[in-house]
Formats: sequence, C-alpha cells, structure tokens
Amino acid sequence: MSQEEILSYINDSLVINGSFYSNQNLPNQISNAIYTFGDYNVFEILAFIDATKEQDGSRGMIITPAQIYFKFGQAGIIEYQKIISLGLEKHRNDSIIKAIIKLEEITYTFSNQIIDPEVFVTMLSKITGIEIEMIMDTHEKVEYYTRIVLNDLENDEYEDIVLTPTQNNSIKEFYKELEMVQQLADEDYQYELENICNRALEFFDVLGLDSDEIDGLLECQNQFNQKNIEEEQKIDNAQQFYNDMMNKYQQGDSEMFNRVKSIMSSMGIDENDLAGKSPEEIEDFLCGKFGISKSMLEKLAGRFNKGTVKH
Repeated sequence: MSQEEILSYINDSLVINGSFYSNQNLPNQISNAIYTFGDYNVFEILAFIDATKEQDGSRGMIITPAQIYFKFGQAGIIEYQKIISLGLEKHRNDSIIKAIIKLEEITYTFSNQIIDPEVFVTMLSKITGIEIEMIMDTHEKVEYYTRIVLNDLENDEYEDIVLTPTQNNSIKEFYKELEMVQQLADEDYQYELENICNRALEFFDVLGLDSDEIDGLLECQNQFNQKNIEEEQKIDNAQQFYNDMMNKYQQGDSEMFNRVKSIMSSMGIDENDLAGKSPEEIEDFLCGKFGISKSMLEKLAGRFNKGTVKH
C-alpha cells in the first residue's frame, strides 16, 4: 500500500487522550520519541501521537509506512507485514474495549485509554487487508453489525439505495430498540436481539443490501437457529421421559415415586430445597441448577401440561 493510501486512514480520530500530529506538523519532541522508543533509521514519519501531559514525547506512537513504534505501558514495534490477525474485543456492560494485534512472535493489546481501539484496528485492517475478528458473544455481534449497517444506510454508503419515508422511520425504530435493550436483564436482552436480528435481516434483504456485516448477521441467525433446534430436542427428550414415567405411574407402578426421588437425588436436587418455594422461586432454582433459560423452562412446562392425563 502506498504512503498516500496509508495516510488516508490516519487522522486525529485515532486519539482518545493525547495529541495527534500529522507528517505536516511534527513537533520538536519527535526527536525524543525517536530516541526513547523509535528508530534513528526511520526517515519517513506519517504521524505521531504524544501521550504525555508534559508533551515531551517520552510516551506515544510513531506511525511510519512500514511499521508502528509505540510506548505506553510497554514499548514495542508492529511491522505491518508480520501481522497475523486483528481482533476487536468489546462486551456489554464493560467500558473497556481492546484492539488485539497478533504478530508472528508476540501479541499486543491496546485498550481505550490513549488510542481508540476500533479506529486503530480498522486502520491496520485497511493497511494489511486482514479482516477483523470480532471478539464478542453472538448477541453482542448482532447489536454491533446492525448498528454499522444502519449507519452506512444513513450515510449513503450503499450505492443506488433511495430510502422511502417509511424505511427511514424503520431505521429510527431499530436505533430506538437497540438503545432500549441496554436497559434489559441479560435473558431479555438476548431474546430481543434475536428478534432484532431476524427483522433487520428481512429489512436489509428488501433493500437488496450485501456486506460483510450482513454476512455476520446471517451467521448469528444460523447460530440462534441451531441453539433453538438443540433446545427443542432437549424438550422433546424430556417430554418423552415424562410421558414414560406418567404411563408407568398410571399403570400402578408403585416404585415410580421412589424412582423420581432417586432421579432428583442424582441430579443434586434435595426435595427440601423446593419446599415452601413459590412457583417463581422454583423456576429460578431450576434455571440456575441446570443452566437453562426461563423461556426453555416455560416451553418444557407447556409440553408437560399438554401431555398430563387427568384422572
């Protein structure tokens, strides 16, 4: 990649705390930066970030056409041609965002204290052509990818797409929903994002959109569908087990009560743990015990209720 192309991806949006200097206005302290953590053999500097309050150049980042020299907590060198993978890690309810740069012999992690990890890893992706691995859970990816596509639509990044007033309103509604889910508990957050994923993909399909982010949403949808299939299979298996027990009980199997107690014991459930609890408290206990969602427990209960024979 040419120097001009690299320069097109470098600007002051890279900096959170510090001072950004382009190659047109390098400060005097650049000499101290080169001495402290740079290389005197470097003659072309594209940009410099001074991360010191004193503006003395003892900490920061020097960006060149072939590599990046830096010193924050540690000093290091990132040679573009030695980058193996790029990652961006961000999680719900966690203010820390990390850019993860893996080289042939070492991995560097940059958090959102001095430089913007997302801008930084995107810059390196443009320079190297390496795709960014999003280190998030599946639901967080839905939120992340959906916001990118909506933002690109608003900024006319998709050619030949003319939005109708109704479609513009739909974009606003998606944004509102993405904000509202932030206030939800984890299970409700996940449930709502699965719905948003499906509806967003339908919306983007109607517009005829195609992008890496939409491919990412499709992958998320496939994972949700697979999870639902697995949960349905668990429910089917549990219902079959329940039906078998009820049939034997109704046929006069006097050992069934003892067998149920034995099964509970093998699962680590003491009948005294359930005594005196409300239905809601029992639901919470069982969900925590077996690591299942309340929605799955409700499906399970619904299946059992339908299959119960009254006598």
